[in-house]
Amino acid sequence: MPISPDIQKRVVETDGEHRLVRFGAGRVNYWFTFVSDPLTVLFFIVWELTIPKTNPFVLAIEYAVGLLSWSLLEYVGHRWLYHKGRTPAHAGHKIHHQSPEVLIAMPWFVVTALFMSLWYVFAYRLEIRAASGLLAGLLTGFVFYGLFHHVIHHHFNFRNSWYRKLRTQHFIHHQFPNVNFGVTSHFWDHVFGTTFSRKSTKPGAPATR
Repeated sequence: MPISPDIQKRVVETDGEHRLVRFGAGRVNYWFTFVSDPLTVLFFIVWELTIPKTNPFVLAIEYAVGLLSWSLLEYVGHRWLYHKGRTPAHAGHKIHHQSPEVLIAMPWFVVTALFMSLWYVFAYRLEIRAASGLLAGLLTGFVFYGLFHHVIHHHFNFRNSWYRKLRTQHFIHHQFPNVNFGVTSHFWDHVFGTTFSRKSTKPGAPATR
């Protein structure tokens, strides 16, 4: 189902609190993140293979560790960055809860600047060999998260049971925003005790906190 241009425009115009939120609510930014982030991943991998000349097998292990570590970063960011405080991230996520189909994302240059800064400090300046591979894996996790989150909210009704379970759990989060913070995995919800429970969750809770 296509996004109504009127809804997208109203989101951009009514949120005057943060310029970053208005930028993030643009279609161009939303789709360009799926270009800029993979290009940054590619840069990390190519640099690691050609400059420090890391063994491809070692780089693959570093990449896998970074990718697997993403689920924890996803949980932490969603629970304590998107749902806490008075920040652009919180304001943007509040819009997402109010209008889940609106195309809104973190401004592409924020993510690029953050990961490139980490790369510059740890990989380039400190010459920590594992840094590029780990960052590439983490950012790949972020890309997958963005794609998966888009699929969930834009009427892709796959028959796969794993997908259906995660989709249902995420929809529950939109009704009960204090549970089910994991999107691509609910492992950390089980660890931190934030898995949905009918006994402990009341309907009508605010969309964000």
